Amino acid sequence: MKIKTIVLHCISCLIVIIILGSCATMKSPDKLTYERFCGTWGNKNYEPAAGYKTEVSFKYAKYIVNPDGTFLWYEYIDETGPMAVGTYIVEKRWKDANGNSFYHVKVYEPLNDVTLYELWKVDKYNSVWECDSSNIDYPDEIDPSDYHTVYRIFYRY
Repeated sequence: MKIKTIVLHCISCLIVIIILGSCATMKSPDKLTYERFCGTWGNKNYEPAAGYKTEVSFKYAKYIVNPDGTFLWYEYIDETGPMAVGTYIVEKRWKDANGNSFYHVKVYEPLNDVTLYELWKVDKYNSVWECDSSNIDYPDEIDPSDYHTVYRIFYRY
């Protein structure tokens, strides 16, 4: 019974990916912009301890961000089936004086019917991605200590 549930969940995730992938649009088709943050990112520290499940904190261990405006969230780095899927739209982008790239990104995760307003920062070496999320409005800055937002940091895989 457990295997059937897992298989059905995986199939439903794949269907959502296909549907969302065919509907997603991006405001800026600039290929270089998306090369900065598209790909596989992870943080082993976000994997839940053995016997525990990830709470709805959106601190999944692995993210795959696709250039077509879709993403996949994984609970564990080595997992092959996503925990959640969704879409994103880059609404604004800029660079700071140090060469780091910043993005205002609207994220939608349909399984939990959640829309998040995220501030993404990709370092100038394209190896560290920091993200601050809010369900109300875009955060003003990347701030791990701000209790109004959810801060995450990932490394390129």
